[in-house]
Amino acid sequence: MQRNHARRIKVASIVAAGTLLLTACSGDGGAGGTESTQSDLPESVDLQGQTVVSLFTSLNNDYYSSWDDGARDAVEAFNGNYVALTNEGDPATQISQFQQQVDEGVKIIFVTAPDPSSVPEMARIAEANDVCFANFWEQDPWVTPMDSGDSYVTYLSPNSVQAGYETATALFEEMGGSGNFVHLTGHPGGIPDYQRTLGVDMALAEYPGITLVDRQPGEWNREDSRTAMAGIISRFGPDIDGVFGQNDDVAIGALNALQEAGIEDVPITGMDGNEGTIDMIESGDIWGAYSSIPQWSAGFTFVQALDYCQSGETAAPLNRQLWTGGIFVTAENAAEYKETYLSGDLPFDWVKMSKVAYPDEWDPQNKVEIMNMEEMWAYTGDEDVDLNPDYLADLPNADTLNAEWDDHWTLLRHDSE
Repeated sequence: MQRNHARRIKVASIVAAGTLLLTACSGDGGAGGTESTQSDLPESVDLQGQTVVSLFTSLNNDYYSSWDDGARDAVEAFNGNYVALTNEGDPATQISQFQQQVDEGVKIIFVTAPDPSSVPEMARIAEANDVCFANFWEQDPWVTPMDSGDSYVTYLSPNSVQAGYETATALFEEMGGSGNFVHLTGHPGGIPDYQRTLGVDMALAEYPGITLVDRQPGEWNREDSRTAMAGIISRFGPDIDGVFGQNDDVAIGALNALQEAGIEDVPITGMDGNEGTIDMIESGDIWGAYSSIPQWSAGFTFVQALDYCQSGETAAPLNRQLWTGGIFVTAENAAEYKETYLSGDLPFDWVKMSKVAYPDEWDPQNKVEIMNMEEMWAYTGDEDVDLNPDYLADLPNADTLNAEWDDHWTLLRHDSE
């Protein structure tokens, strides 16, 4: 199948910048494949065996297995006793687990929720019991941690609209700016699913030569995605020029269907950056994937809860809702990504992430920025929402706080600056 590659300059520059900066920073702060170095642990953040709990969906999923690895590594860096509990996608189970751990005296709990429905109850329980609670990915639109009090310390999420847009743009460039495009989504209704789709649609609006021939739910798993892709192949056959998978498992399901149909050389993208996917990128089976760096996401989320628990000081309102960054991986930087993040010890200096431990020299070790609520929840179409007054009062400080996050990021720097 012939493709026009005349418009690949933009993609090449993105990948090259990430590769060069990973190389430049991998020796500073610990690269994968070498023993990671932790800064000295001050008494102020030494947990001395205190139990810390992470609640997440499943260990039968590469993303959450990576989350678990990062969570354990980070908690143990602070001398904590790490406990992981999974809910297999059931919000009621997660709430029950949260309550049980609170009843047993646990004071630090950090989570990813299967959907937003369990978050308000966990926030209520945390506030009623002085539990330090931090949450990654899911949240009810327009709701803030400040609405629940101080104990819901931080809500964090990748900027899924931007990640979806950048990934789709890279894929469309690889397609040469034209061709038939298939989008396999996750489960309809979830925030990451909706926002990634919004990002894809933003990219589509900029590429009139790209034709969206079908969009089907892949349900975040390989089998449903394979079935959906097989149905699309039955109608379009080899006239498919690119596939966007809403996560890595969806991308692999699409790949399986294409391979079963004997169709080759179709660029496919995923969103997770799991180790198995990176292997497939190196082998050429998957073209690219956006990684939100799940190991880092887990550890950084834990540190937000830890800092509040150990200091009792509530962060500025804008610092309680944060967007987090990631890395787009192709064959050009896959080996370096694996060496840095997936080989040997994790590269993160978890203790250095703590503002309590290192009030002057703390380092997030990934991009972090203030979450703009109007951008985050624009897809809801609600125009008359009363935003949290603490958020509004702090909003003039957004540029200053963003600059502070950026200035402190020195270890593992991988952006284009």
